Amino acid sequence: MKILVVCSDFPYPADHGARVDTWGRVMALAELGWKVHLLVCGKHMPSEADMRAVYAFVDDIKLCERKNRLTDVLSVVPMQVRSRSELRRVDVDEDYDYVLLEGDYVYPVLDNPRLDRVDAILRVHNDEAAYFKALARSARSVLHKLYYRMESVKFAWLWKKMLKRIAHYLFISSKEFESFRKRNPRANSLFLPPPVTKAEFGTSGFQRKNVVFIGSLFMPNNREAIEWYLEHIHPSMLEDPGYRFIVAGNSRKTSLSWLEPYDLTRVVVHDTPESLDDIYESGYVFVNPMRNGAGVKLKTIEAIQNGLPVVSTSIGCEGTGLIDNEHILVADQPKEFRRSIKQLFDDPLRARALLESSQRYIRKHYDHKAALQAFIHAMPASSSIEAGAVNGQG
Repeated sequence: MKILVVCSDFPYPADHGARVDTWGRVMALAELGWKVHLLVCGKHMPSEADMRAVYAFVDDIKLCERKNRLTDVLSVVPMQVRSRSELRRVDVDEDYDYVLLEGDYVYPVLDNPRLDRVDAILRVHNDEAAYFKALARSARSVLHKLYYRMESVKFAWLWKKMLKRIAHYLFISSKEFESFRKRNPRANSLFLPPPVTKAEFGTSGFQRKNVVFIGSLFMPNNREAIEWYLEHIHPSMLEDPGYRFIVAGNSRKTSLSWLEPYDLTRVVVHDTPESLDDIYESGYVFVNPMRNGAGVKLKTIEAIQNGLPVVSTSIGCEGTGLIDNEHILVADQPKEFRRSIKQLFDDPLRARALLESSQRYIRKHYDHKAALQAFIHAMPASSSIEAGAVNGQG
């Protein structure tokens, strides 16, 4: 079995959600004995050390440059997709059983003449139309809002085209999977949860009352979540003398001045830390106060694997399958959100039980390798489905 995995970003090091998911899948495919080739069209070229690490699992790596042009704004194709048009011209010199698209952004690879007869599988990281619409709600700048809204409309158009060309779908979100399956019962689709990245899960000592948030600090929806927490939750939490709020994530060298209007007493910010291990180990509870978003918030799953119980909004745990009061605590209003954190502070045994329940759920339901193996092995040897079959026109 030979598969070409096409990515919009080099998947290693796995230092944020999409990379965690993609890199885990690359390793799973290799461990299952499949020959994996990697094709990446992104902004940043990997270092030699990162390339060597990936070559331990793949047989070949091809890189092509992502090209942004201002005129792409006028295209009906989303800019994130248009900028990866070079995928159409990459010299693909081998035959593959499947091509796995890691997200909508790499759709142009299907126009590569060497891949026109290869079965395509799409990893659905997000409902991109919904995701960009959510980013528009979170953005402050009028120009950014306009850009995100335009991309949302364009991704909705692109999705209709993809349905006619792709027959196999792997959804990271159980919610989006169920919605898709109802609308497209003839498509070969599966809920494939993100891979478990740790052989052994962590466990908080529940000693220091550190509330932790980890997420990309340049993303408007994460920024909105942190601001909501600082405005509505943090001030009253300061009544507990042991409490601290720990924020960590990659800023991509953007300014963090948006934090300055808030009371930052006992707020610790780690901008682009080399490792998150110490931050997780120092935590008592992880919070995911996201107000807007789509797909699965991998930060919630990562926090559980790293030993922290989670208090989240409904958006923050959407698509994970985790159940309120059984695996995590869910609260959308400030009063309930504060009460949930304080409940865990006041009852370490409850915090530990919640964590253990969520970790059992992930071990049982997030067997990425087994689900991926069954999905591909169940596909016909030649599953060329005529255009239109997915949306009921075949």
